[in-house]
Formats: sequence, C-alpha cells, structure tokens
Amino acid sequence: MTDDPEIIYPKWQPQMRSALVETNSDKLLERVKEAERAMSKRLDKISRSTSHAAEIKAIEDAMDTLDVLRIKASQQKAS
Repeated sequence: MTDDPEIIYPKWQPQMRSALVETNSDKLLERVKEAERAMSKRLDKISRSTSHAAEIKAIEDAMDTLDVLRIKASQQKAS
C-alpha cells in the first residue's frame, strides 16, 4: 500500500501531481504549464460527452488550483 492517492484520470493527474509537489520555484511554472497542457488536451477530447461529467469537474477544480500555484510561483520569482 502506498501513501499516494489513486490516479483516477491518468491522462492529466500525473502532471497535476508533479506541479503540486514541485518545491523548486524555478521549475514550478513549467510544471503548471505541463499540467495545463495535459488538462486542456483531455478537456478537448471529453468536453462534448455527458459521460465524463465527473472528470470535467475534476479538471475545472484542478485548473483553479493551478491558478493558485501560478500566483505562488510568480510571487516567489519576484522576491
């Protein structure tokens, strides 16, 4: 058994997790961009499907989190 939560959406969750755990402020923005690209690509594929409503909601929530990470990374670079 691992301490890592289960990956439910493997098309974008690994990139999101990488952004969440990145401690190097120089790399954080790149990790955020990688996660955004993966989520946008996935959202393009599933956005017209009602059977993916839970994943679409998860992506929307994750994108909100990425906004916070982006602000944090920008503040760290400015200081």
